[in-house]
Amino acid sequence: MILDSSYKIDEIFFRWLYGFLVILGLFYLLIYYGLISELVKNDASYISLLILSVFLLSTVVLGYHVYLLNNCLIKFRIFFNDSSKIEDYCQLKNNDYYQSCINEYILNSTSNTKSLSMPLDDDFEIKLYKHHNLFSLISDIFIRLGLVGTVIGFIIMLQSLSDLENFDINLMQNLLKDMSLGMMVALYTTLTGLITAIILTLQNKYLESVLFIVYSSVINHTRQFIK
Repeated sequence: MILDSSYKIDEIFFRWLYGFLVILGLFYLLIYYGLISELVKNDASYISLLILSVFLLSTVVLGYHVYLLNNCLIKFRIFFNDSSKIEDYCQLKNNDYYQSCINEYILNSTSNTKSLSMPLDDDFEIKLYKHHNLFSLISDIFIRLGLVGTVIGFIIMLQSLSDLENFDINLMQNLLKDMSLGMMVALYTTLTGLITAIILTLQNKYLESVLFIVYSSVINHTRQFIK
């Protein structure tokens, strides 16, 4: 089975890169219009800043994994269009995590042709999708951090109410100011957590699709070689 020539393997990483440039453009607009500084200024919990920092780091790391998988597919196109070169492919240096997983699966499959293939396939899938599951966890943590910020915001609002002893104009003004600060913390953290979780989940879905291509290609080519 030859890799599907209709699928442009060389563009896998660039497709993610285009999306990353869109994210950078959105951040530039937020900075340009002062929304980021407004966020930092009004979020007393600093949870929004933490979420944004982890989000940018996670996006870059996810892109790196897409890049590694793209390289794996390019090597597949070179070596596995001629199944007789499978031994040469296994001699490639295990210079990244995915290459190591693939080589380990191929070597185990070819050395145990009489054994059941499903346990090997399941083990290979678990190892291959390890980082994908990690990014899913990070997306979930973003939402939970947003909810933590919401709780903190409401606590700030309730604390300001506890200082109300008698009716006074100045006291009421300070009270409303503190309540608005608590509300901004609640809304900003929730909004930041939801938006970053959605964007990272979309990126992770793309990573999942690339992982599926790698997984199915390795399984199909290895089984064909064994036959």
